[in-house]
Amino acid sequence: MGLFDSFKKKVKETSEEINPLHKILTDANLGIENLQVVNANGTVTVTGSAQEGEAIEKVNELLAANGVLSVTNNLGVADLSHLGVKYRVATNSSNLNCRKGPSTDNEIVGKFPKDAIVQLVKKHNATWHMVRNDEIEGFCHTDYLEQVQNT
Repeated sequence: MGLFDSFKKKVKETSEEINPLHKILTDANLGIENLQVVNANGTVTVTGSAQEGEAIEKVNELLAANGVLSVTNNLGVADLSHLGVKYRVATNSSNLNCRKGPSTDNEIVGKFPKDAIVQLVKKHNATWHMVRNDEIEGFCHTDYLEQVQNT
């Protein structure tokens, strides 16, 4: 173990001793990078970068289950475009609406044709992903996205 690894381990151990909520969230294996948990004056502030939006919701549930009444959740969903994950638009025959936000209540920013290939940007949750092509970026319902194998 190198000097940096030893320091990192000591910082982790110290933060767990000072803030057991950090340990609870870490032990939940939610895939949150750079997780920070600060408990100040009865309000817990959580920051970091989650691989999927559902992890952000799970943080709130875990904290509530551990008696935390006030949470400022500053977690963000990680940009996954560097992974090169591609989806095929799997509609029966029509175009797929691409929306400004993860809901049919959000305005349509464009449409992807059937069988178009789009790139994953973020996994908002199991139902909505942010995707893009050369012209459009927005949220699409996952019922109409089929992952294709990377070549």
